[in-house]
Amino acid sequence: MSENQKELRRAAAQAFMESLDQLEQRLSITKPVQPVSPSPKAPQAKIDRDIVQDLEEAVADIEQHIHISPLHQNEAS
Repeated sequence: MSENQKELRRAAAQAFMESLDQLEQRLSITKPVQPVSPSPKAPQAKIDRDIVQDLEEAVADIEQHIHISPLHQNEAS
Protein backbone atom coordinates (compact mmCIF):
# COMPACT_ATOMS: atom_id res chain seq x y z
CA MET A 1 0.00 0.00 0.00
CA SER A 2 1.44 3.37 -0.95
CA GLU A 3 1.98 6.19 1.50
CA ASN A 4 -0.75 8.20 -0.26
CA GLN A 5 -3.29 5.41 0.28
CA LYS A 6 -2.27 5.08 3.93
CA GLU A 7 -2.73 8.81 4.45
CA LEU A 8 -6.16 8.74 2.76
CA ARG A 9 -7.26 5.83 4.95
CA ARG A 10 -6.01 7.56 8.08
CA ALA A 11 -7.82 10.76 7.17
CA ALA A 12 -11.01 8.85 6.38
CA ALA A 13 -10.84 6.95 9.68
CA GLN A 14 -10.27 10.18 11.58
CA ALA A 15 -13.20 11.88 9.83
CA PHE A 16 -15.39 8.87 10.57
CA MET A 17 -14.48 8.88 14.26
CA GLU A 18 -15.19 12.62 14.47
CA SER A 19 -18.59 12.05 12.87
CA LEU A 20 -19.35 9.32 15.39
CA ASP A 21 -18.37 11.63 18.24
CA GLN A 22 -20.65 14.36 16.89
CA LEU A 23 -23.52 11.90 16.53
CA GLU A 24 -23.02 10.65 20.07
CA GLN A 25 -23.06 14.23 21.38
CA ARG A 26 -26.26 15.06 19.50
CA LEU A 27 -28.00 11.92 20.69
CA SER A 28 -27.03 12.50 24.29
CA ILE A 29 -28.24 16.11 24.11
CA THR A 30 -31.55 15.45 22.38
CA LYS A 31 -32.47 12.24 24.17
CA PRO A 32 -34.88 13.22 26.95
CA VAL A 33 -34.92 11.23 30.13
CA GLN A 34 -38.35 9.69 30.54
CA PRO A 35 -39.67 9.29 34.06
CA VAL A 36 -40.82 5.83 35.02
CA SER A 37 -44.58 5.74 35.46
CA PRO A 38 -46.03 3.57 38.24
CA SER A 39 -48.23 1.46 35.92
CA PRO A 40 -47.01 1.56 32.32
CA LYS A 41 -48.68 -1.78 31.53
CA ALA A 42 -52.30 -0.70 31.99
CA PRO A 43 -52.65 1.40 28.80
CA GLN A 44 -50.55 -1.07 26.82
CA ALA A 45 -52.78 -3.96 27.93
CA LYS A 46 -55.86 -2.20 26.54
CA ILE A 47 -54.09 -1.48 23.27
CA ASP A 48 -53.01 -5.13 23.06
CA ARG A 49 -56.59 -6.32 23.66
CA ASP A 50 -57.87 -3.92 20.98
CA ILE A 51 -55.26 -5.15 18.51
CA VAL A 52 -56.09 -8.79 19.25
CA GLN A 53 -59.79 -8.11 18.79
CA ASP A 54 -59.17 -6.31 15.49
CA LEU A 55 -56.97 -9.18 14.27
CA GLU A 56 -59.57 -11.77 15.26
CA GLU A 57 -62.26 -9.85 13.36
CA ALA A 58 -59.98 -9.59 10.32
CA VAL A 59 -59.29 -13.34 10.40
CA ALA A 60 -63.01 -14.04 10.63
CA ASP A 61 -63.67 -11.77 7.64
CA ILE A 62 -60.95 -13.49 5.62
CA GLU A 63 -62.22 -16.95 6.53
CA GLN A 64 -65.75 -15.94 5.57
CA HIS A 65 -64.51 -14.58 2.24
CA ILE A 66 -62.56 -17.78 1.54
CA HIS A 67 -65.63 -19.93 2.23
CA ILE A 68 -67.94 -17.73 0.13
CA SER A 69 -65.62 -17.16 -2.83
CA PRO A 70 -65.76 -20.70 -4.25
CA LEU A 71 -69.58 -20.57 -4.15
CA HIS A 72 -69.59 -17.39 -6.24
CA GLN A 73 -67.13 -18.90 -8.70
CA ASN A 74 -69.37 -21.95 -9.23
CA GLU A 75 -72.44 -19.73 -9.77
CA ALA A 76 -70.60 -17.65 -12.36
CA SER A 77 -69.72 -20.77 -14.41
